[in-house]
Amino acid sequence: MSQPTWHLIKAANNEEYGPMSSDSLMALAAEAKISPMDKLSNDGRQSWRRAPMVRELQMDWLIQMPDQYLYGPTNIATMQEFLATGEIDESVTLINCVDGSESRLRDLPFFQVSPHHVRSFNSTHQGTQWPDHHKAGGDAALQQRVKLLEKQIMECQHSLDEWKRAHGFLRQQFIEATGREPL
Repeated sequence: MSQPTWHLIKAANNEEYGPMSSDSLMALAAEAKISPMDKLSNDGRQSWRRAPMVRELQMDWLIQMPDQYLYGPTNIATMQEFLATGEIDESVTLINCVDGSESRLRDLPFFQVSPHHVRSFNSTHQGTQWPDHHKAGGDAALQQRVKLLEKQIMECQHSLDEWKRAHGFLRQQFIEATGREPL
């Protein structure tokens, strides 16, 4: 059986990339070049899934940024990228989307053994594969993961809507008080 051919649509610019092999896709993930909003297809562009729904990418983590913003779901490579650029440090809180647990980055086994300043497919995904009990459960485990991620997306969308309403209210107050648009 041949490997699937992947196509990627980057959310940032809506550009499509591909076809590419699974190895090429995993290399992009290992270089932190796939965001949670990007879309992927492996069925000839018939259907598209958000990157966190592609199990192979292991986008199983939410990063609670220092300003309390949640980024993700994302993978270990992105955490290493954020470490390398100084956006996070080892004391940042991570939320495991698979089991709902919270941990400090420094306390997780993959952080303790990974070369934090070097990102590559071989170093990034080593020791991060799904446990065997997830492989055996296959579809059931994947469906559970999808439901959890969908719930989190809905919660984030609800929060975003609340922030948009608050922003609109404050913007209107500013315009009424000053007679001009905010900068």
